[in-house]
Amino acid sequence: MTKTYKALVVGIDQFVEDAIDLVVEGFSLRCFVSYSPSKIVVGSTYDVEFEMLLPDEECVIATERENQQIEMLDGGFSCDIYGYLDGDTFRSFVDFSDQDIHYEYPHLNGRYVKVSADRIDVSFSVQ
Repeated sequence: MTKTYKALVVGIDQFVEDAIDLVVEGFSLRCFVSYSPSKIVVGSTYDVEFEMLLPDEECVIATERENQQIEMLDGGFSCDIYGYLDGDTFRSFVDFSDQDIHYEYPHLNGRYVKVSADRIDVSFSVQ
């Protein structure tokens, strides 16, 4: 089951369809809107779910950082996400489950890691 989070919409890109800027759990990020049942309004807060889109090449490495954060790269959707690999859940500024990271990197279970994601998809819940 995917956990739902409260997200404040702080911007909607006027040129890139489905690009949105959010603040979640105090972290700012740019996402790709994969589902929205209604019009999204800047300044409003919504219940959302997140999913990482990972590249085909190796994207997870152990890190010395023992914190949870996200760093957006190059003004696009790509980002580095820091967190803790806890079995089938990657715990960062939000929990990402069902990413199969634990299958491809079992030696990193129980450690802090950096995940380089192509993008984070966001799905808005029905209000």
